[in-house]
Amino acid sequence: MKRILLALLIGGATLTSLSSCTKEYVTNQNFLPGISYTAAVPTADWDLIAGANTYVVELDFPELDKKYFDHGTVTIAMKTKSNPTQYEIIPATIDNYSYSANYSIGKIKIYAKEVGSSTIIKSPEDMTVKITLTDADNGGN
Repeated sequence: MKRILLALLIGGATLTSLSSCTKEYVTNQNFLPGISYTAAVPTADWDLIAGANTYVVELDFPELDKKYFDHGTVTIAMKTKSNPTQYEIIPATIDNYSYSANYSIGKIKIYAKEVGSSTIIKSPEDMTVKITLTDADNGGN
């Protein structure tokens, strides 16, 4: 009798340990991946805003669609010709300019406000702009 009880006990313990739960991973396949683009912005592309000591450049950016505009994140960074090994995320102050940006569907505007003490205002140097679009879920707002 003891052998039968012992066998049942061992069998029950074995069944319990071997019938463990499996993990279920739920992935959301309904998203856009984060993606980066670069664009060259030569010195000649900057336009001076009259009386504001500020330059502006407007980039056509068709990848910035309504979905990214409404629910995504747009990050803008830049590296200058004089410092090609480092990207600066804007807003930032680089050399004699305070950089900022705004965007709308299909367009990005970057502003460079001269903050130095020079009386000669010249457009920013050649640069590469990196634009990263990252998807996000609608938070219900």
